[in-house]
Amino acid sequence: MLSAAATKEYTMRAMLLNGAVTRRCVQLLFALVCAAGLTSCGHKHATSAVGVGLGVSLTAPAGTTLVTQGGTLEIDAVVSNDASNKGVTWILTGTGSAVSSSATKYVYQAPSGVTGAVTVTLTATSITDPTQLASVTITVNGTPIIPQPILFPANLSIVYAAYFTVVGGTAPFAWTVTSGTLPAGLALDGSLTATTALSGTPTALGSSTFTLQAADSNGLKATVTVTLVVNPQTACLMLGRFAYLYTGFRGAAAVVRAGTVNVAADGTLIGSTDYKDPGVTRSAEAVTSGTCVTSTQNRGVLRLVSAYGTEIFDFGVISSLHSGHLQENDGTGVVGSGQFFQQDATAFTAAAIAGDYTFGVVGVDASARRLGVIGRLTVGANGAITGGVADTNEATPQAGAALTGTLSAPDANGRGTTTFTIGSLVLPVAYYVLNANTIYIVSNDATSSTPRIAGRMSRQTGAGTLDATALAGPAVLSLWGSSLVGGLPTATVAAGHLSGGTGGNVKVSLDVADRGAALVDTQYPTSPYTVTANGRGTLNIGTGSAAREFIVYMADAGDGYVLEPASAVGCFGILDRQVGAPFADFISSYYVGGTVFATSTSPISLLPQLLFREGALSGNVNGSYAIDPASGRAIATVSRNILGGSGLVIYIVSAQKLVVLGDGVGSVNSALGWLQAY
Repeated sequence: MLSAAATKEYTMRAMLLNGAVTRRCVQLLFALVCAAGLTSCGHKHATSAVGVGLGVSLTAPAGTTLVTQGGTLEIDAVVSNDASNKGVTWILTGTGSAVSSSATKYVYQAPSGVTGAVTVTLTATSITDPTQLASVTITVNGTPIIPQPILFPANLSIVYAAYFTVVGGTAPFAWTVTSGTLPAGLALDGSLTATTALSGTPTALGSSTFTLQAADSNGLKATVTVTLVVNPQTACLMLGRFAYLYTGFRGAAAVVRAGTVNVAADGTLIGSTDYKDPGVTRSAEAVTSGTCVTSTQNRGVLRLVSAYGTEIFDFGVISSLHSGHLQENDGTGVVGSGQFFQQDATAFTAAAIAGDYTFGVVGVDASARRLGVIGRLTVGANGAITGGVADTNEATPQAGAALTGTLSAPDANGRGTTTFTIGSLVLPVAYYVLNANTIYIVSNDATSSTPRIAGRMSRQTGAGTLDATALAGPAVLSLWGSSLVGGLPTATVAAGHLSGGTGGNVKVSLDVADRGAALVDTQYPTSPYTVTANGRGTLNIGTGSAAREFIVYMADAGDGYVLEPASAVGCFGILDRQVGAPFADFISSYYVGGTVFATSTSPISLLPQLLFREGALSGNVNGSYAIDPASGRAIATVSRNILGGSGLVIYIVSAQKLVVLGDGVGSVNSALGWLQAY
């Protein structure tokens, strides 16, 4: 049941961006959608409404949230239900200062000497009711610069597009090539905005180096020199050997899968697959042929041919080309998604993978009931497991139960097998080595009436000496649950933040999307926790009927696996250590990502290109966001429904990874996605 505040939060929406995008109101300081009117192609402002919040509205009489360095910008506040007209208090986060401020007006003084652009957050809080607030992101433009762009290789005779953006300066901009030559077949698009595209169809192989210049309306110039490689038409973005982990559904039934693909220079491939659904198990099935084809920019298509038939996956990669996300898209009736990483073949030995690990796997048991298992173990040079201990969320959960098994030596694909035995629970699995620190796990037995689980093992640091500091934070939590509603899998997912752990207590904030209901930014300021020497511990949040107890297995400080044994929806989670807080400004970068550990048949998303910059989000979707610098929590509102909603909650793990939660409001399903920076 939603609280009154949460109900207001999820029903109050204002139409922004010429009616194309809606904004979400969220009761969190700084985490209110702001920068209204920013588009993906510069700083076009369509409305003077610049902040939306609970009971507080913000406007900019200038009709913009953009200010030039050294300039001023006025923001006005109106508080509803403020009979005494007390107005608001103001908090500025970031550089700059106040020329003046009152209960209804703030005049911001932008700093001088800005290179590129900086953003600041201005928050207005009602004096009468401090739970009523709104925020706005102000962008200060300085001397223009062009950040070094990320250029993926192009392919002969395949349509290509790359984007260049100038930061700072004053529109309009004149884009020109001042030295070198563009690849044959490609040209600039003639844009006068802060973003220009280099696009076309390459007609010649080779490498081209050129310098691009953007001159603003004041005659200030920014340049960047880049090299673009045009590869043969058959060359693929994925080159070499990759392992992937995939979860999804055939109809309403859970599917788990892992495997390898080895892509040659001409785009042909071979590999291995382990797949299990209620009626079919494909164990160590050879991928005898196939192709990897570049579509454009950072995405392409994998076509895998085996005795089973032909399967097709869309994929998106990061700029290093060593990892990315994939999604099945072939009309076979199987839907799902996951991640892939380039394998390190030097780790394909029993000696290389020996050592201490924590692990987490999730899926369903033989009765299609949610099943999660987490634990820790030590793998010997002969593959024997010692020191194994695990917890489950079976109908009768096992707590700290002994785990036994033996890993076979990995083969030329980095594949091996083992059987985890945990009391009466027997889990035959295949494994795929990514590197000496990470191993994928997937069910591989042919019996239909056995569990279907997938997950991973992570090397454990400090086994035998771990203590409470391992869970003291800061860390970001991804949490997945699922249940059957009307015979269909239905999601309960959450994302959260741990911080400030001391004296056996840690602060936890949690955002939950539960089958169409939401619990937004719930704070648990003193959550008791423990961690023992082998990494196993407990975390308790909430009190009374809202109390929840989690088991954790820590791989290192902030990194680990989470299970809620008594959860009715089988909650399983992963902790990622957070790096880089406080976040004075959101990382300006492109990201690729998608759904991970899908808990319902829809939505399952691949997001090949998302750009976060100066309060605006563009790429596969468009929208805007605002961020809490202390926690790295942000709210974004986007132009179409992804991950179960047009409103997103985002947690920054690091400059390289974001955890994204769809709001699920108006839908029985939501989803968690992970984004990787280019």
